[in-house]
Amino acid sequence: MSLADLCESLRNCQQCRLAAGRTQVVFGSGNPDASIMFVGEAPGFHEDKQGVPFVGAAGKLLTDLLESVGLSRSQIY
Repeated sequence: MSLADLCESLRNCQQCRLAAGRTQVVFGSGNPDASIMFVGEAPGFHEDKQGVPFVGAAGKLLTDLLESVGLSRSQIY
């Protein structure tokens, strides 16, 4: 199963109580062929509203840390 297929299968998932509090599924973003993948514990308010992982203050911190070691978000998933 590809990441795109997995994302599509999760869009309407209702298998746990987390589904009641979300507005949408926040799936991964970035380069699906990357050798580095970051997995977040749970989407926060901003992630849920935007539908994108690692935004807001946490996203800025991640971007800054990546840049400090010579990486960009386009190089990770």
